[in-house]
Amino acid sequence: MGTRRIIYAVALAGSAFFSVLYSYWFSWYLLVLILLLVPFDLIISLPGMLSRQITISAPRVLDKGANASVVVSTLHTTGFPTRCIKAWIRVSGDDFSIRRRFILRAERGSKYEIAIDTSRSGVTVFEARRIWTVSLIGLFSLPVAVNCRASVLVMPLPEKPPNTVALPRGVILRPKPGGGFSEDYDLRLYRKGDPIRSVHWKVSAKFDSLIIREPLVPPAHSRLIHAVRWSKAKERDLVLGRLRWVSNYLLKWELPFYVRLGDDGPVAEIDNSAQLADYLYRVLDGAADTIIPPASLPVRFVWVLRIDGKSPKPDMDDGGVK
Repeated sequence: MGTRRIIYAVALAGSAFFSVLYSYWFSWYLLVLILLLVPFDLIISLPGMLSRQITISAPRVLDKGANASVVVSTLHTTGFPTRCIKAWIRVSGDDFSIRRRFILRAERGSKYEIAIDTSRSGVTVFEARRIWTVSLIGLFSLPVAVNCRASVLVMPLPEKPPNTVALPRGVILRPKPGGGFSEDYDLRLYRKGDPIRSVHWKVSAKFDSLIIREPLVPPAHSRLIHAVRWSKAKERDLVLGRLRWVSNYLLKWELPFYVRLGDDGPVAEIDNSAQLADYLYRVLDGAADTIIPPASLPVRFVWVLRIDGKSPKPDMDDGGVK
């Protein structure tokens, strides 16, 4: 835009000098025409300049080392002409913050791609708060407030913690409180107080004793993974990688669990990998208040696994969270 302003100033000075040397009507006509370019450029471009916006789109979750880009696109609601859009995008994470300047064509659908640095784990935020729209001829630029933001969660690959001996290996069934029907059941001798309808008559006749069909169900889970917040990038990779590994392990055995990041972080119930990614995305992006707490959160957790960036040690006890 600066080059076009210089060209316009040179043309204006030249036409003024020409009008002094050449006093006929043509010189004045040329000077007036050049002077009118200023209001013409502003009037014809102003509606388009005010209506221009941009959007930022990015993948929500990526693996560390993956190749992906954030796409910045132009968006406008009127067909009035403008020249281009200039903007600054702020790219920030836990331990860095940089600014990227770019220019977009004014046509609808014009795009600019910014490569995502996936060498860092955690959430990377791409944000633009103001853009500058340039008039058709390029003599004016107008700041326009925008509120564009996109976040990307970069997850390290799963990393097995040093100590996994105490991790559960399968579902342990327990007698169903109050009895009733269940697809899984155990056989045992009759005890005083057992309902007659629970007697397995065929097996009882075979053993000449009353045998009870006792329904079994998996216990209500009260497993908690407590991930400690990190202070260094290396610790962040270890915590998230180990958390991902343990999560995959438990879900493989169809064992849902609760997770909490940090001592004061919200607790969420995890049934699948997508829920864990969504939980980490919200917490690390500063949107922890949008996490809805579980409706039936246990008062005390009987199985607690602590994960940090050093040496996670499973803790099996009957007490509360450690």
